[in-house]
Amino acid sequence: MADQGLLAQSKPAANTNTILYSAPADKSASSVLTIANDGTGSAYKVGIKDYDQKLTVGSGALLHPGDIITGYTVTVNNNLPLTIGWQPGQVITSDTQEGTMKFESFKVPDLTTFFVKDVAIRQITTESATGTAEVGQTLTTGASPNDTTAVIYGVQGTLVFIGPSTINGTGAEFAAGDAVTTAGGFSATVSAGGIGTAAQEYVFSSTTAGGTYDMHNTNPLSAFSDRTYRFDLSDASMSGRLFRLSTTANGEYGPDGDAATAGDNGVEYTTGKTTNGTAGSGGAYVQYDFAANSALAGLIYFYDGNTTANAGAGYGGLDRSIAISGNYTYTQFYAYDVEGTWTNSSDSFTAGGTTYTVTAQGQNPYGYVRSYSGTDLYVIKGKGSTDFAGSDTFRDVPKNSLADRSTVTVSSVDVDTTVLEDSNYIVNGVTNGNNEVDRITSIVIGPGERLIVNSTTANNSFSLIGFEDNSTAFPTKAFAQAGI
Repeated sequence: MADQGLLAQSKPAANTNTILYSAPADKSASSVLTIANDGTGSAYKVGIKDYDQKLTVGSGALLHPGDIITGYTVTVNNNLPLTIGWQPGQVITSDTQEGTMKFESFKVPDLTTFFVKDVAIRQITTESATGTAEVGQTLTTGASPNDTTAVIYGVQGTLVFIGPSTINGTGAEFAAGDAVTTAGGFSATVSAGGIGTAAQEYVFSSTTAGGTYDMHNTNPLSAFSDRTYRFDLSDASMSGRLFRLSTTANGEYGPDGDAATAGDNGVEYTTGKTTNGTAGSGGAYVQYDFAANSALAGLIYFYDGNTTANAGAGYGGLDRSIAISGNYTYTQFYAYDVEGTWTNSSDSFTAGGTTYTVTAQGQNPYGYVRSYSGTDLYVIKGKGSTDFAGSDTFRDVPKNSLADRSTVTVSSVDVDTTVLEDSNYIVNGVTNGNNEVDRITSIVIGPGERLIVNSTTANNSFSLIGFEDNSTAFPTKAFAQAGI
């Protein structure tokens, strides 16, 4: 038994609908309502609703009585692996023990962007090296102000791959025998014959257009098969280029790098592909929804689609790939029944031996479907939820765990939380005389139901006395996210 005795008490303001008692979705209450007047007779109303709000939403959503719906997102500072094993309804407790929430499902990012440039890359062979050269560092020879520098775009053993040089003062181009260094502690000597010929290559930043760019010749780009990736082609260096993907190394060129030679040539990968603008211009991109192909291979290759006279042959190859993984990680998840203290950038929780700090919360409402027909959705708010409002969104709840979830948008709120419809009243306009006491006996408030009271003047006090107990009369169900 969860509670007994005085379940709720209120002396509402005049003509103000007031929620006296709300039964949780998994409890019910058997009670007696006492209405005590303080000296000036006043009429009162009492009603019971089996929902909080009536909403208008789009038709065709996959929603059923008892479905858990939520738009409440939680962002954390570390990647949460799918293998952490959370099931819908998992209780997450803060490390301070002051806050709890329930897990609904992981949130797949709406979009992940890679920024692409076309850079002339040279291979430099080094020897007598100490320390480690890293992508994004600047390789330097000579002494300031007469030094020469170049950005590192790749490292493979003794090979360092650099972009165009910046020659300062009386500095000179990189040459065999030069001592080279980075600010990160790497030092080496350029080997005899160790300066390669520059070739155009695609390089990628996974953060911003001004981030660290990597040619990914030894470490493939990493992507997940459950989400959408955008390759931003707006950099001016991409003008005239045809960035493409293929399940065959070097696409239409094939591994031999010759588009004119049949036998090993592949085709462009176009499943889930959309484009915008012209490469080299603002807003240009090519985008792939990898989730559109349930059989996407472990490796997919990037290349250039300019096949006239093999003009783009050097951009692709066996070492120009994206590793597609099904070992998903997430930095966001949907939650409901959020209680207690959860302060962004302060509160944390521990799962699987790792501590995760909550960095942001998208505090959209959450709750349960009471009923859904046509465009009418009756909802029960969850613990701690705000009211649903027009333009709020949440995802529907297909019974099939492999089905795609659709976004449901609230277009209007037709009956709000404290509003009673005519059918909800059990007492309407009964007058409680001066200093008199009325009672309504044998009131059973079922799971998810609300007892709402109103007094014409502020002279009536309402007391609900009884007991609350667990109930399975309103079973709830969260989306059974595939793979967990």
